[in-house]
Amino acid sequence: MFDTFRYTLLGLVRSVDIMIWSLLFPLVMSTVFMMMFGPLDEMGAMEPLRVAVVEPDDSLEGHAFDAFIEGASEGEGALLDVTLAADAAEADALVRAAAGTDDPYVGYVMLDGGEPRAFVTASQSGSDLDDLEASVLTLAMDEYAARAHLAANLLADDPLALADPAVAASLFEPVRATVQMAVTENQPKESVRYYFALLGMAALFAGGVGLAACQRLKPNCSALGARRAVGAVSHGRAVGGTLLASWALSFACLTVAYGYMRVVAGVDFAGRDGLCLATVAVASLMATSLGCAISALPHVPEDGKNGILTGVVCFASLFAGLYGQPTMQLADTIAASFPAAELVNPAVQVAQAFYSIMYYDSLGPWLGHIAVLAAMAAVLFLLSAHALRRQRYASI
Repeated sequence: MFDTFRYTLLGLVRSVDIMIWSLLFPLVMSTVFMMMFGPLDEMGAMEPLRVAVVEPDDSLEGHAFDAFIEGASEGEGALLDVTLAADAAEADALVRAAAGTDDPYVGYVMLDGGEPRAFVTASQSGSDLDDLEASVLTLAMDEYAARAHLAANLLADDPLALADPAVAASLFEPVRATVQMAVTENQPKESVRYYFALLGMAALFAGGVGLAACQRLKPNCSALGARRAVGAVSHGRAVGGTLLASWALSFACLTVAYGYMRVVAGVDFAGRDGLCLATVAVASLMATSLGCAISALPHVPEDGKNGILTGVVCFASLFAGLYGQPTMQLADTIAASFPAAELVNPAVQVAQAFYSIMYYDSLGPWLGHIAVLAAMAAVLFLLSAHALRRQRYASI
């Protein structure tokens, strides 16, 4: 059995078509995704707002406003990226000169009669991000004005209240225009869905390994199969070694794809590498069973069986959301209307298994998807069992 495993594995590795679709294809697609979707994750974090600030006058209100601007523009997670201007005309000129460039100003702010005033630019691109930045700047100035009024009222009504360190600290806390909340175990990212769907597609393409191995096992389909049929190795050991070699190669190819996404593409799998590799192992088993089941189809030439596998892969990947935003919306709509449709789609189950690893602190959802994949493998192996039995031929 070991010799069968070894020689089957060597024969499969030397097949150019198998290595292209099972190994090279997911690596190339991961590289494409890395170049296309890398900026999406960077857009998720808001950069400091670039604003021009008119230098306040030498008064009590001016010093307070200057301290506020300094505090909001310093340290990690600063709200503002400040450029000082001598007067409103200079600030307005800075904003207009940067309009339409890659690094425009949100607007400029100034202290007018002790009250902060914000002048924001109109959104040229019409993007929601520009409107959000303008709203945040306005909110920050409104909050400063509210705190300044509160401090003035406290000073007029109860000057000793400002001597309390807690009260003083509350008045001069940095502005928190946004609050980050952790709803899931790990930070959601827009790009990971493409990578998870790609792993589902790669798992199905690895079914070509099992398809090729089973075709070579049949005496009426290959010279190698004919020699094995009359050889000394029992049919059960030949089948076992062949299936084990198919699973090992599928597992190795998917592991390389997973490692490439993890290390090179920088996809965050929540540090649960053990669970991810277990998912890859079960997905490889399912892929091997899929290839065997397609190989068992009667009266279909090998090229036709390869075409059937390709059609299954592409169709299943459509509902995993691999082909862009419209297909993602279609997949979500179908999943919401017909939840059972996901249970028969191996590509979706593989992608959802990785989702469960990344976003759930419980192993329950992940175990559910693994159980579905294992059940698919068992059913497909049963369907292909007849083709894997020893058969008699009038002539080979």
